[in-house]
Parts: sequence; C-alpha cells; structure tokens
Amino acid sequence: MNLNELNDKGYKIVTNWQECNKKSIFLFNSNNNSKFINYKNLAIKKNCKFIICNIKFKKNIKYNQTNYFFYKNQKDLQSIAKIFYNINNLKIIFVTGTNGKTSIAYGAYKLFNINGIKSCYIGTLGFYINSKKIKKLNNTTPSYFELLNLLQIANGNHVRFVFMEVSSIGYSSGRIGNLMYNYAILTNLESDHLDYHKNIKNYHLAKINLIKNHKLKSSILFIQDDKLKKKFKSFKSMLFSQGKFLSNNKISITQKKNDKFQISTNNFLFNISSFNDFMIKNAVTILMIYHSVTKQFPLKINNSIYPPGRSEIIFNKKNKVIIIDYAHSKDAYENLLKGLPSNKNIVIVYGCGGDRDKSKRPQIAKVISKYTNLQIITDDNPRNEVPAMIRKTLIKYSFNPIEVPNRRKAIKFGISYIKKNHGILIIAGKGHEETQTYKGKSYKFNDRVISSKYAKNL
Repeated sequence: MNLNELNDKGYKIVTNWQECNKKSIFLFNSNNNSKFINYKNLAIKKNCKFIICNIKFKKNIKYNQTNYFFYKNQKDLQSIAKIFYNINNLKIIFVTGTNGKTSIAYGAYKLFNINGIKSCYIGTLGFYINSKKIKKLNNTTPSYFELLNLLQIANGNHVRFVFMEVSSIGYSSGRIGNLMYNYAILTNLESDHLDYHKNIKNYHLAKINLIKNHKLKSSILFIQDDKLKKKFKSFKSMLFSQGKFLSNNKISITQKKNDKFQISTNNFLFNISSFNDFMIKNAVTILMIYHSVTKQFPLKINNSIYPPGRSEIIFNKKNKVIIIDYAHSKDAYENLLKGLPSNKNIVIVYGCGGDRDKSKRPQIAKVISKYTNLQIITDDNPRNEVPAMIRKTLIKYSFNPIEVPNRRKAIKFGISYIKKNHGILIIAGKGHEETQTYKGKSYKFNDRVISSKYAKNL
C-alpha cells in the first residue's frame, strides 16, 4: 500500500509516538539513530504499522509486520505533505519579533473571535480555536508536520484566519517547512536567543529571512516599529506601518488614569485597562491588523485580548497593585517598567533562567534597578545551573536587592511589602508558565495562582 492509498483510507500522520494508533503513520523527522529505535518501537507497541523515516535508517531495519516509507531530503517531505494536507482555505498570519509576539498573535486571534470571525492561535500559550484551548505545545513554533496537523484541525473547524507565532529558532531549525504566509507581523528587532544564534547579526538575519523567504506575491507585511521599514523596501505598497495607520485613521491615544487608556478615532472609542504603555502599543497593532484585513474597525474590544501572564493585573485595589509578566530580556523589562507611574513604590520579584545567554543578566539587573525601588531576587527556572550563582550575578548589578531564593516565599514577601508600603508589585519572568525546572525536573509552580492566593490578605 502506498501513501496515497493510506490517505484515501483515512490514515493520519503523527509525529508523537504517544498519539499513534492502528490508523496512524508515524513520521520520525530526525537523524538521531538511538531515538529512532526507541520511538519507532514505542509507536509499534501502540499498534502503528506504518512508519516514515530518513533513508539512512533503511539498512538497520527489520521489517516484520511494519511497513516503512523513506525520505531523503526536505523536498521529499514536502511531497508527503501534499498528499495528506489541504490547508488552502486558511489565511495564515506569521507573527515574529523580539518582544510582543504572544501578545499580538493571541490578542489578534481573540479580537477576530469576539467579533464573530473564526480564527485560531498557535504559539507559546498552546493551540486555540474559537476561544477554546485545544492542545498544549512544547515549542512556540511546533515541528513542521505537527504544524500541518494543527492547521488541518483548524481547517476542519471552518477557521478562516490562523495567527501563528514564529520564532527565529523555529525558522532556523526548519520547523515551518515551506509554509507561506498571507500576512506577517514584525513587532520589533532587539536582542534575544544569542545562545542559539551566537550574535545579534545572525539573530536579526533569521527574522528578516523568515519574512522574505516565506512570502507570497500578494503577502502583506505589518511593522510595529517604523524604523524597520527600510529593511523591507522590496514590499513597496504591501508594507503597512503602525505610524502610518495612526495618522491615516486620525487615531489618538490618551491615558485617563494610571491604568486606563483610551484609543479613539473619528467614529470609534476603545477603552483599555493596563499599566503598561507597551501593551497599548500592542493593542494598536492588533487594531491595525483587524482594520487592514476586514476593512473596518471592530464592534467589540475588551481586556480578553490580553493573554494570560502578559502584564496581567492580578490585583488593583487600595493603592496596591500586583502584575504578572513574562519578561526575560533587557528590552522586555524596559517595555514593562518604563511606563509605570513614577510616583508609585515599584517592587519586583524576578530571576533569570538557567542554560540561557548569561551575558544578558547584568543588563537585565541594571534596567530593572533603573525603574524599581526594591528588587527581590529569586529563582526563575535554574535548569542545570547553580541557582545561587545566577542570583549572585543579579544582586551584583542591582540597586537595592534582597535575596529570597524560594520563589513562593519571594512572592509572599513582595505582597507583604506592598501591604505595608503600598505600590506596584511586578512578578516577572514566568508569566503563564505552570512549572519550575531544577536539574532536569519540573515541579508545579504558577505565579498567577500563588500571587492570587496571597493577594486575598491585602
């Protein structure tokens, strides 16, 4: 039986052996021999009788009851994808950039949804269709065939627009295959993932090549940061910038209170709650996308466009505020903190993740010290590093630090502090995450749940 016949009989490609069954074709897209042996045996135990793998494994295979199909290169994989997937009805929107990918991709998906346009989101927070979480994802940008499976599900649910976070690592490692976008959104280009890309030039080039190499003739590019326009002159009239959107539609942004903003045009008035003007900038980008795609402004907009763990206000009463955020780079912290009211007592609980770019830690500590009165240094996800050494670096470059290694105790201490002194408490670095990782082991931990629990005493 060939692959076309298997497709006609309803067989589905899966990339995770745990999802295998008797109607599955297990695709192993790696050159790792030991992993191949392990995973194909596990797939067979799940009653999977068809396996696609690299031709390099052919000489070591004992066929028995299992049927194998082999690919030589990426072109072969594209041919296999054409047999099993039909996603031509979907409009695909890539969202990339250093900061704000999740906020914009998730926020745009939500805005389309609440205005009756069927859409889905694929990214850091998981896979969502029409306001329902379908699946948790291991990577911001899943592997190519996992992406295709998600897109096929979206297509089957009559989704029109797919908002997809695309990371520089996801692109560089080939996870998006030959997917082409109808629209792309570039938030900004700062510094990140230097542990992977080695230098900022390579990192920026990955983002630029992603946008240039995956466009269709009719693709439209949205740019949040106007100064990046010069890098994409070839797009000509297919490039839209936030600055041009604001001026063309006579949009004004007014801060009514510390946590209240108003976005207004000649005919529309949108009220947004946030302490963070960067989140308002993201909201304007989301409006720009909606208006450009649908040729009108939305009838509804509310705070549901903000994803969990992104400048999320957990508590705001009696001159005491608690905000959860996912910031983990110098620029992200700058965006998070610089717009906070200068007349407030600003306290932060944070750490830095292990096994990542160590050079950014002093920069993060300095930026945080610039905008906060007290820095409570704790653990983030130390992974395989010694947590005390990470904290030591942050303390060295901090203005007014206190060390509380246990993150739960650090959150409790921060909430007790603002109970006595009032002000704004930022709990940063982990955002929506539900675990904390030490030495290869993950433990249940959720900043939002823990801070909400202690906030009851305020």
